[in-house]
Amino acid sequence: MQNNFDIFVPQIQTDAKYAVTGADCQVLSVSLKPGETLLSEPGSLMMMSPQVKTDIECGTCTRPLTGETCCVVVYRNEGSQNGFVSITPNFPAKVIPVHLPSVGGKFIAKKGAYMSGIDEHEISADYDCNPITCCYGGLGCIRQQAVGSGTVFYAAGGTILQKTLATGERIIVDSKSIVGFQEGVEFGLKFAGGCGGICCGGEGCFYGTLTGPGLVMIQSMSFEKYVAAVSPPAQQANAEEALGAASG
Repeated sequence: MQNNFDIFVPQIQTDAKYAVTGADCQVLSVSLKPGETLLSEPGSLMMMSPQVKTDIECGTCTRPLTGETCCVVVYRNEGSQNGFVSITPNFPAKVIPVHLPSVGGKFIAKKGAYMSGIDEHEISADYDCNPITCCYGGLGCIRQQAVGSGTVFYAAGGTILQKTLATGERIIVDSKSIVGFQEGVEFGLKFAGGCGGICCGGEGCFYGTLTGPGLVMIQSMSFEKYVAAVSPPAQQANAEEALGAASG
């Protein structure tokens, strides 16, 4: 069955300063020349060269509103030779590079999607002022936006699909499965149907819609879905809590 979506494969140039390794739970390795830096969310480090030093940089006050921490880890090569930093997502996920100039210099993503970035880029808030989509769309009234001329790296789970929508072309999605989309893509809602679908369909009252033109990226295993899959049933959690209280 052809849905015209492509499985996302990072397009890395031969002279690129980064590499993505592994089939899943991937590793991002970035080569740093003397004086170059890599920005990353806290807790992502896997390994690095001895001459690379770390520092903390406080971001803008809007960062927590986009699902990120206030602080960013800065890895800076303070040596005289090339070094490297290898980092990983903070949950079992793939690394999704987005070269911002290739998407018009701006990319809108779901909260908490940002993992790392190189060269000139800024993470800030993108506001959805439509009261219907911000309250019922699943992405909230504040989304994440990356602006600049560098490359940003997002963490996304499962299989990643991408498609460049034509003008007016629309797809219906589970909003939790959205990784992000290019500026120009319109996010909207579609009523899920009757009471049976709303109450028992698992998607709530609305589906999300994405209308082109522009690039969209979809993930099969979002962080929210992953947490729901590995969390113990409520009954089991209650039983373990009761057992702990009794043994204490």
